[in-house]
Amino acid sequence: MLELTEPQEIIKLVEREVKQLLQKCHIDEPPVDAYVLAESLGLGVQIDATLKTRGYSRRRWDTGTIVVGSKNPSKSERKQFTIAHEIGEVLLAGKVGQRRLEEACNLMAVALLLPREWFGKDAQALGFHLLRLKERYSTVSHEVIAYRMLDFKLLIITIFDNGRLYRRKSSYPGPIKKAYPLELKCHEEVGQKGEERLLEDEEVVVAGWPVFREDWKRVILRTELRDIAS
Repeated sequence: MLELTEPQEIIKLVEREVKQLLQKCHIDEPPVDAYVLAESLGLGVQIDATLKTRGYSRRRWDTGTIVVGSKNPSKSERKQFTIAHEIGEVLLAGKVGQRRLEEACNLMAVALLLPREWFGKDAQALGFHLLRLKERYSTVSHEVIAYRMLDFKLLIITIFDNGRLYRRKSSYPGPIKKAYPLELKCHEEVGQKGEERLLEDEEVVVAGWPVFREDWKRVILRTELRDIAS
């Protein structure tokens, strides 16, 4: 069998495999449960709390089991993503070149938990509102949902953890500013008040959401540029 190496061909393969698996499992709306998908493929799931690496997983081919470890056993979204990733390892083995397999399995995890057709429609209907989308796609982390938005709209997604920049991604062509003044203001207000904010000026429209836990504060920003907003 020819192993795919081109990104666009891999994306097409992933989407095709996702559609077939969801149809096989008779899943036609969110949320998607990766445990159910694994079971449909005859794969058991074992949670091993002794594994120290967060999100690490391996497959025991002799027993057909996915073994998942997590530094934070209570964070079910991490387990869901890991299991979905390992399903990709099963379905894409021998079809995607080894150099691209890890990337393809991450694509598979996103596509399984946030199917393109459903998520695109829901994101538009819900105004790309992170918390509303999280309610609908409850098995997926806020971070993964936020980055999935980039596949459907020109946006900048910025994440701050405990006041520090963690990651910044954009679907706009070309380079973007390190930060817009209104983004910094929005981050500060969300972090202080623990409430979502929507701020606008002549350059950008910035929405910000708090994702807080007892000992950890994450702020996620969604930014649209005024001059080339779509």
